[in-house]
Amino acid sequence: MIVAIHQPNLFPWLGFFDKLAHADVFILMDNVQFTKRWFQNRVQVNGPNGAQWLTVPVKTKGRYDQLTRDVEINDEFSWKKEHLKTFATIYKRSPGFPKIMPQLEQLYQQSFHKLVDLTIPGIKLMKKELGIRTELVLASDLPVSGSRSQLLCDMVLAIGGTTYLSGPSGKKYLDESVFAEKGVSVEYHLFEEKEYRQQFGGFTRGMSALDYLFNNPDTPFGNYPRE
Repeated sequence: MIVAIHQPNLFPWLGFFDKLAHADVFILMDNVQFTKRWFQNRVQVNGPNGAQWLTVPVKTKGRYDQLTRDVEINDEFSWKKEHLKTFATIYKRSPGFPKIMPQLEQLYQQSFHKLVDLTIPGIKLMKKELGIRTELVLASDLPVSGSRSQLLCDMVLAIGGTTYLSGPSGKKYLDESVFAEKGVSVEYHLFEEKEYRQQFGGFTRGMSALDYLFNNPDTPFGNYPRE
């Protein structure tokens, strides 16, 4: 059983979902420290002037050590309206707009107290539309503790996994001996983003996978161009 692990980011890019598709089980790691100014609460979409950020404001003052699952959204800002306006403005002429936009509007009608109340349903929505059937599991539901390689290995073992599928950066920090001692093999996932149909000419890399869904609604992710 191949297991991959990653924080529940906001509307992640295609590389996130490619790794998800290569795993049998994907653990959303909501039990680690939240990283400010990273992709857990923000993502880029492709507009007429290039990449632009979508950010969910969160409460961080005095909460340096808070876990991802505990991060609260700061509703002092009208971020929901801004997000929906951005989606509507950028993608209103895209072929996937009639299919994807109503689902986003329905999602944004929900009441979000914590960041994961949006990011996890958002990932599930995108996973469904990309045709990926990999099972999702929350790390906070597993009987594990610890940190670094030991934590990752214990999460794999907790769900009966035999292989840990890491991103390429794992080569810099993973202690593979920890996995080897427990009989867990380590593999590294490499994703090279290929050009797909986008609006506004040219091709902008690293966008939210929503950009792919809006612009390529009739191209299943299984047919995404790969070498």
